[in-house]
Amino acid sequence: MTKDPRDNPGLDLAARIDALSPRRLSLLTGAFIAILAVLLVFEMSDKTALREAETELRLEKAASDGADAMNIAIMTGAPARDVLNSVLPGGYGALYHLSPNGDILTTAGRTDIVQIPAESLHGLSLNTRGAAVLDLKSGKTAATWRPLDNGEAILAAAPARDIYDRPRAWVAFAVMIAALSVVVISLMAAFIRQSRAAGSAAHALTTLTDFKAALSGGRCSPWFYNGKDRSVVFSRTLLEPLGLGSRDRRFTMREVSAIIHPEDLRTAMAVLCGEPSGVAEGLVRFRNPAGAWSRTYVRTAADATRFERSGVAFDLSGARSLAPGAALAETRLKDAIETIPEAFALWDASGRLAVCNKRFASTFKIPAKFIKAGASVKDLASCAGAGGDILVEHFGPLTGDAPDASEVALPGQRWAHVSRRRTGEGGTVAIGGDVTDLKRRATAHKKKERELQRTVEDLEASRRDLSEAMQKYQYEKYRAEEANRSKSEFLANMSHELRTPLNAINGFSEVMQSELYGPLGDEKYQEYVNDILASGKHLLELIDDILDMSKIEAGRLTLEPKSVGLEKVLGESVRLVSKRASDAGVTLTASVGHAPPVWADARAMKQVALNLLSNAIKFTPKGGEVTLTAEADLDGVTVIVADSGAGIDRATLKKLGEPFSLADNSFAKGGAGAGLGLALSKSLMEMQGGILALASQPGKGTVACATFPRRKDAKVRLPQFMRKEAFVMTAPEPPTGPAFGTTQAAE
Repeated sequence: MTKDPRDNPGLDLAARIDALSPRRLSLLTGAFIAILAVLLVFEMSDKTALREAETELRLEKAASDGADAMNIAIMTGAPARDVLNSVLPGGYGALYHLSPNGDILTTAGRTDIVQIPAESLHGLSLNTRGAAVLDLKSGKTAATWRPLDNGEAILAAAPARDIYDRPRAWVAFAVMIAALSVVVISLMAAFIRQSRAAGSAAHALTTLTDFKAALSGGRCSPWFYNGKDRSVVFSRTLLEPLGLGSRDRRFTMREVSAIIHPEDLRTAMAVLCGEPSGVAEGLVRFRNPAGAWSRTYVRTAADATRFERSGVAFDLSGARSLAPGAALAETRLKDAIETIPEAFALWDASGRLAVCNKRFASTFKIPAKFIKAGASVKDLASCAGAGGDILVEHFGPLTGDAPDASEVALPGQRWAHVSRRRTGEGGTVAIGGDVTDLKRRATAHKKKERELQRTVEDLEASRRDLSEAMQKYQYEKYRAEEANRSKSEFLANMSHELRTPLNAINGFSEVMQSELYGPLGDEKYQEYVNDILASGKHLLELIDDILDMSKIEAGRLTLEPKSVGLEKVLGESVRLVSKRASDAGVTLTASVGHAPPVWADARAMKQVALNLLSNAIKFTPKGGEVTLTAEADLDGVTVIVADSGAGIDRATLKKLGEPFSLADNSFAKGGAGAGLGLALSKSLMEMQGGILALASQPGKGTVACATFPRRKDAKVRLPQFMRKEAFVMTAPEPPTGPAFGTTQAAE
């Protein structure tokens, strides 16, 4: 006959645990991993798109910069290969210099990776700007081209997927999904094991409740025999009803003989210690303190030895007609009630306590002396140390016939699943199983689910924010690069455009100054011609400085370092500025004899020396003095330009070196210049691995030092007298140039 779950409270708990089946948990785990995989796929798509966009932007920049540089190179006659190498897009990118009909003239970069056949190039419209993705044998290749002024074209190409050929995005995301899957599956496996353990406990409770209707009063005790000291241990559950003690006790065989009826002594010795052997069970009478005899049924295993023996003993007092088998069953049931981990209570049809176990008493802290058969639930609640109201409401007798099951908060922050139902005689069985760990795990599981959901939402929001930030960054970067390129193009174009009329102005001014075709007439005309020529030359110098500065910023200025005679270059510089010093009323003194050669670019070194001398003369008042000296050590030579001008304070000194920056004093305001001299000198010294430094005091003058290395890879330093007061304008760690080897640093 099928059992009604309402008649067995353990079935309800077992059914709820079975609801968390491994199959359902596996489906939930799979769904979670699938959702996470979808999110990572979206992220992977975004990352792939960003790499493709980065490739397109780099190719567009390389093509535009290459076209600009090649147009300048065509005018100046610079080598085309050097121009292409200076504007490579990086990574696996390559540049092609193409004829108007698509023939390859020059290449640079990773052409071994990006190989474009001639027939693919011939099919492109090279006379206009364009971009395309070419499907080649080596894979899809992104190409961007720009036409040149002479009809030729510059084409930049790279792998369309990623210019840096980084590992595919799906590899990292696949590893991430695998790791998360392992973690989640491990957690689910642990949860399944815990669920199975809880299910086993629930089913054990169900098995126990099947025997509750058959429970009744009785006494039983296990016993153990020790062959070494010939003693027997009996439990208090047997000894206490017999009046032989309230605790477990060890008896010697002499003491056992004193409390056993003489007629039953042979049977007792045979069962307890195996002498004589062959007897496994029997009825034995024990003497109680009042002198009466209590019948007890003792039993052991049939194959027990004389050295290791154990068994059970059942008290049959008050049941002379009770068969030994029935007494044994009763005792076993009662002992089972004591050993189960749940709180158990049996109430009779009158609502009085029939039997309960120790767990029930300890749960509500009821002293043992108040646990008596026949006590009412209110009597027990009144003497309970904690949770008396819970005892009455959830563990007391049922008021109706319907079973009751509920989760109850017990004292001590514990939880129990309490099941109550009617017995066949009209009583009530109440069993409270401890579900604290299950409830805590369920709460923790829900909390983890909520945290995981919030984490997924945060990741999604972060992904969106990151995508928007990357798009803004790419746009702003493109705008900045376009603005910088436009500025460089404007400066270069304007410099070239201005030099043509200035050369004509200076040439005609020189003809008029020399009066080649006759006198000018009035002396004022001669003064005006001199002013025009001086202004034109000065303006031409400024335009040359601007052009050099734009080349340096664009990375197009190439120096050719070699061993240069410093004495010769400085002598030429002094001769070029001597007339300017004489016109300004400034005494120029040079002492550079026997200066050793240095490792530098002759033109750049001369330009630095001229800038320093020109600044010193410009900012020295009439009657002042400018001196040029050189000081050498084992690694470098320092060119020292000192003047007796007004000087510069420390705060203003730190602002110098930036393009179009002028010293803020009366002499600077009155002198001519655009503020490019020191900026250009600073950049040239950094490119040559040298040091440029200034020291100045208001009212006393200024000292400028330019230190050049004596050989390639030499580490230069300032002279000792400059190290304390000097302001070093060049970078502490100048960038390594391809022509200069290792980076130099100032001390």
